[in-house]
Amino acid sequence: MDFIVVLAKVYPKNGCKDSIIEISEELIEKTHEEDGNIDYQLLISLNDNTLTFVEKWKTLDDLKKHMASPHFQSFNEETKDFVEKTDIQVIGAEELNL
Repeated sequence: MDFIVVLAKVYPKNGCKDSIIEISEELIEKTHEEDGNIDYQLLISLNDNTLTFVEKWKTLDDLKKHMASPHFQSFNEETKDFVEKTDIQVIGAEELNL
Protein backbone atom coordinates (compact mmCIF):
# COMPACT_ATOMS: atom_id res chain seq x y z
CA MET A 1 0.00 0.00 0.00
CA ASP A 2 1.37 3.40 -0.98
CA PHE A 3 0.81 6.33 1.37
CA ILE A 4 2.13 9.77 2.30
CA VAL A 5 4.22 10.40 5.42
CA VAL A 6 4.65 13.87 6.89
CA LEU A 7 7.29 14.74 9.47
CA ALA A 8 6.55 18.24 10.72
CA LYS A 9 9.14 19.35 13.27
CA VAL A 10 8.15 22.35 15.36
CA TYR A 11 10.73 24.46 17.18
CA PRO A 12 8.86 26.24 19.99
CA LYS A 13 9.98 29.58 21.35
CA ASN A 14 11.33 29.42 24.90
CA GLY A 15 8.60 28.53 27.37
CA CYS A 16 5.97 27.87 24.68
CA LYS A 17 6.16 24.09 24.21
CA ASP A 18 3.38 23.27 26.69
CA SER A 19 1.04 25.80 25.03
CA ILE A 20 1.59 24.21 21.63
CA ILE A 21 0.95 20.74 23.07
CA GLU A 22 -2.29 21.90 24.68
CA ILE A 23 -3.54 23.60 21.50
CA SER A 24 -2.63 20.53 19.42
CA GLU A 25 -5.05 18.26 21.30
CA GLU A 26 -8.09 19.48 19.35
CA LEU A 27 -6.16 19.36 16.07
CA ILE A 28 -5.16 15.74 16.66
CA GLU A 29 -8.66 14.68 17.71
CA LYS A 30 -10.33 16.27 14.66
CA THR A 31 -7.63 15.04 12.28
CA HIS A 32 -8.20 11.42 13.34
CA GLU A 33 -11.78 11.83 12.06
CA GLU A 34 -10.71 13.00 8.59
CA ASP A 35 -11.16 10.82 5.52
CA GLY A 36 -7.80 9.66 4.30
CA ASN A 37 -6.00 9.96 7.64
CA ILE A 38 -4.19 6.76 8.61
CA ASP A 39 -2.30 8.07 11.65
CA TYR A 40 -1.54 11.41 13.30
CA GLN A 41 0.69 11.73 16.35
CA LEU A 42 2.64 14.39 18.20
CA LEU A 43 6.02 13.25 19.49
CA ILE A 44 7.85 15.16 22.21
CA SER A 45 11.63 15.00 21.96
CA LEU A 46 13.61 14.02 25.02
CA ASN A 47 16.80 15.39 23.42
CA ASP A 48 15.83 18.97 22.67
CA ASN A 49 12.91 21.39 22.80
CA THR A 50 11.24 20.15 19.60
CA LEU A 51 7.86 18.62 18.82
CA THR A 52 7.28 16.46 15.76
CA PHE A 53 3.95 15.71 14.13
CA VAL A 54 4.15 12.29 12.45
CA GLU A 55 1.35 11.85 9.94
CA LYS A 56 0.24 9.15 7.51
CA TRP A 57 -2.23 9.91 4.71
CA LYS A 58 -3.78 7.72 2.02
CA THR A 59 -3.17 10.30 -0.73
CA LEU A 60 -1.60 13.68 -1.31
CA ASP A 61 -5.10 15.07 -1.94
CA ASP A 62 -6.15 13.93 1.55
CA LEU A 63 -3.17 15.80 3.00
CA LYS A 64 -4.04 18.93 1.01
CA LYS A 65 -7.64 18.80 2.29
CA HIS A 66 -6.29 18.50 5.84
CA MET A 67 -4.06 21.53 5.37
CA ALA A 68 -7.09 23.54 4.20
CA SER A 69 -9.33 22.32 7.04
CA PRO A 70 -10.65 24.79 9.64
CA HIS A 71 -9.01 22.94 12.53
CA PHE A 72 -5.59 22.96 10.84
CA GLN A 73 -5.89 26.64 9.93
CA SER A 74 -7.03 27.43 13.48
CA PHE A 75 -4.06 25.56 14.97
CA ASN A 76 -1.64 27.54 12.80
CA GLU A 77 -3.26 30.82 13.81
CA GLU A 78 -3.36 29.97 17.52
CA THR A 79 0.26 28.82 17.67
CA LYS A 80 1.95 31.31 15.33
CA ASP A 81 3.33 33.42 18.20
CA PHE A 82 4.68 30.32 20.00
CA VAL A 83 6.72 28.85 17.13
CA GLU A 84 10.29 29.84 16.26
CA LYS A 85 10.34 27.78 13.04
CA THR A 86 9.10 24.57 11.43
CA ASP A 87 10.76 21.97 9.25
CA ILE A 88 8.30 19.92 7.18
CA GLN A 89 9.09 16.84 5.09
CA VAL A 90 6.46 15.19 2.88
CA ILE A 91 7.46 11.70 1.78
CA GLY A 92 5.85 9.26 -0.63
CA ALA A 93 6.12 5.83 1.00
CA GLU A 94 5.47 2.21 0.21
CA GLU A 95 4.80 -0.33 2.93
CA LEU A 96 7.37 -3.10 3.01
CA ASN A 97 6.92 -6.46 4.69
CA LEU A 98 10.05 -7.63 6.47
